Amino acid sequence: MKPIRTMLAILAVGTVAACASGKPESKRDMLVDSGFKVVSPKTEAQVAAFKKLPPHKLVRRTYQGKPIWFYADPTICGCLYAGTPDNYNAYIKEASKQMIDQAMKANFQDDPYNPTAMDAQVDNDWDWGAYGNPGLWGLPY
Repeated sequence: MKPIRTMLAILAVGTVAACASGKPESKRDMLVDSGFKVVSPKTEAQVAAFKKLPPHKLVRRTYQGKPIWFYADPTICGCLYAGTPDNYNAYIKEASKQMIDQAMKANFQDDPYNPTAMDAQVDNDWDWGAYGNPGLWGLPY
């Protein structure tokens, strides 16, 4: 009985880990998660205004002296995402985090926080013979 419980526990942990390290979140999901509202153009005037926006780019417009951020998506949903400066800041924060995570994974194929992997990479490209003992620089070696 215990081996079955152990195996189920290992499978559950593996499933949670696989979900946590899944694909990066899409731009549209991040916009909605950041509080952007999805607006579908319904009238001819709305469609005309929608077509004036650059596709797939965040742009800032002003309404009654207040900034509003728009993201026009003509290819996937044919809709407009609209948000406040707070929504925009939340999106930029999440997008930046995702970009850093992707860059770290690209630089370190395994765990980016694994000091052994980082040390091996640094030690492989460093020629200690050219600089000698780091104690000469005032480091405690």
